[in-house]
Amino acid sequence: MKRVPKYIKKFMGMDFRSVEGMDASFELSDFINPDFNCGVENRPGCYIISSPNREIEYANGKKSPILYIGCSDKLYRRLHDEHYNKHYRLLKENKDWGIHKNYVTMMSDKYQYMLYYGCHVDVFYCKGVQIAKNFESTLLANFYDTYRCTPVGNAARSFRVERQ
Repeated sequence: MKRVPKYIKKFMGMDFRSVEGMDASFELSDFINPDFNCGVENRPGCYIISSPNREIEYANGKKSPILYIGCSDKLYRRLHDEHYNKHYRLLKENKDWGIHKNYVTMMSDKYQYMLYYGCHVDVFYCKGVQIAKNFESTLLANFYDTYRCTPVGNAARSFRVERQ
């Protein structure tokens, strides 16, 4: 069991996953090694991307290293294929990728933050019949209640929206 970091418990409460802990924890850049096994399966759940080196001051003056909160019904695919291969790796290879091109090719802000601040990933699988989108909504709502805004990398205002 990997213990839940204090920066996550700060907005989720000290009892958040206190028994189960995290399901995986790694650096997104570790995918550069083709033999790297992050331990994440293609299961539904949520992930929190944070900066190991820097805290961001949020709207109410409180600081957190959290850059982005996301969810997926297939976590490994989202983290490896989309976040790493399609975006982060391209910026790592060329920091100006997407600059001076049309709007469609511009990178989302979250990838810029990941590149410059670092990108540590903490993964939590859904439990029982929990729906990934609802789990993400809970994480985002609690983050918002604590910091009075969403993480810097979250552009969508999807929290407090539940799917049936």
